[in-house]
Amino acid sequence: MDLKYPREIRENLRYRAWVLEECERDPNFQASVRRACELDPIYYINCFCWTKDPRVKPDVLPFILYDFQEKSVYALIDSIERGEDLLVEKSRDMGVSWFILMVFEWFWNFQPGSDFRVGSRKEEYVDKLGDIDTLIEKIRFDLKRKPLFLLPKGFRPDEHATFMKIINPESGNSIVGESANPSFGSGGRRRAILLDEFSKWDNSVAGAAWTSTADVTPCRIPVSTPLGSANKFGQLANGTHEKIKKLTLHWTLHPKKIREAYYIKDGEKIGLADSTSAYNHWLRSGREAGLVRSTWYDAEALRRKEADLAQEVDIDYLRSGKPFFSQKALANQKVWPIIKRKLPSDSVPHGFHILAKLVEIDNRVEVREDAYRGWLRIYEFPRKGLQYVVGGDVAEGLAKGDESFLVVREKWTRNVVATSNGAYPPDDLAIKAQRVGKFYNKEIVAVENNNHGYSVNSDLCGMDCKLYYTKNKKNDVVKAGWSTTPLTRPRMLDQLEEEIRKGVIELRDETLISQCKTFVFNAKNGKPEADGDFLDDGVIATAIAGIVIVEFPYVPFKDEEEPVQDMKKPMFTYK
Repeated sequence: MDLKYPREIRENLRYRAWVLEECERDPNFQASVRRACELDPIYYINCFCWTKDPRVKPDVLPFILYDFQEKSVYALIDSIERGEDLLVEKSRDMGVSWFILMVFEWFWNFQPGSDFRVGSRKEEYVDKLGDIDTLIEKIRFDLKRKPLFLLPKGFRPDEHATFMKIINPESGNSIVGESANPSFGSGGRRRAILLDEFSKWDNSVAGAAWTSTADVTPCRIPVSTPLGSANKFGQLANGTHEKIKKLTLHWTLHPKKIREAYYIKDGEKIGLADSTSAYNHWLRSGREAGLVRSTWYDAEALRRKEADLAQEVDIDYLRSGKPFFSQKALANQKVWPIIKRKLPSDSVPHGFHILAKLVEIDNRVEVREDAYRGWLRIYEFPRKGLQYVVGGDVAEGLAKGDESFLVVREKWTRNVVATSNGAYPPDDLAIKAQRVGKFYNKEIVAVENNNHGYSVNSDLCGMDCKLYYTKNKKNDVVKAGWSTTPLTRPRMLDQLEEEIRKGVIELRDETLISQCKTFVFNAKNGKPEADGDFLDDGVIATAIAGIVIVEFPYVPFKDEEEPVQDMKKPMFTYK
């Protein structure tokens, strides 16, 4: 039979009515229509599936796929048939849940051995009778509007489309709902499993569920708008721990959202012809948020906060996760790549760094460039007349595998001039910190003294080192090293946040910039820290160096002599 059909709503409704009339009149035509639906899921969806949108009247509408949705349906079916995981990252209101569920329904209806499980973070999002926003109710809603010849033999909605379960009495296929739990999906095999709004699942539950479902189905389909980078969905999307096939449904693909699309170049507004050119321009720009715009996008930008826009519209993992530092400012930070000098006497070109180790010989610290075993990234060599601070954060032995981190900052510009990080034992870190401080004009070394930092600072006390000391309000020395407390931590982080936001510091180091991007407000306690399994040792070390600069600011030299700063008489103290 001819499968040509209109896609405009009114004409599509007329076509559907005509098909039903012909099916009632002609049993052979009815059999042909059923066979066509069985062979072509696109025809099945576009001519016999329904959706509901309470925002419009009438709110019951024929489900007609947009071009991007049709391509997505084919990609989804391919993953199900091949038995491959498929991650779907999306902007809000792209019809993703609907077309995935209709694909599940199509398999459930026509292909024996097609059992599915659908889940979300709470039961009330999985199924609630009469609530069209829930997953199972969407399928139930559609099945109730199907002609009898397209339903399984013996199917009765009240009996076979019940709470949390849709049963095919003819084939035995099922679509079962389940709320998030550590054992999600266990028990029985499934052709595919939908993990809806996966970024919002509790982190520990999401990780356990992802592991438990690996033995249940070859095709897991995590779907979500982003909510930071460190949750399980963000890790999968960014390939943090494992690679997964990915489908990206950005708002630029939607024909109603892309009207009057444009981008700005050199102050000029340049129009984009269609969804394809807009989407490709977004990809070529490195998925930069807000670069491609439209009348619809401009309206959304006015009514949403930055984080909300990043999560619901831009597919922006960094801005959507309640970042502590300005992501716009961090985007302006430039990574200085590594370079190998031809001669040891050569300078380090501006905008590059070398990898080296520091050795001490004849009471002098010297540089040995070593691209393989070097432990210090040098962005600027020490210069006479300049003053520096070495900030240090000591590994605490956390389960996620934290590291020790040293950051050298120049006092006048506040820029980062050298960094080092690794799984250094306390005694080794003490030696490295001492040599770095001595190399950079014998300047202040401020290593955090919490936990294992106590051992590091104890060793530094016996070395040739201008060591920072924590003091109390009476100006009495409390202990060697920097003490991070509930009082000092917010102040030093706020200081760094201001420096980054106002662009008065060049971070330069790729690892450090990456850590700043994943330093967020914890959703549970509001505390700024590394997002999930990411690290923040470099952030803390940089912040320590910054607040010490505030305490011991740059003091111009007089008569070519270095000023003497009494480390036991600070300008002010924290405790």
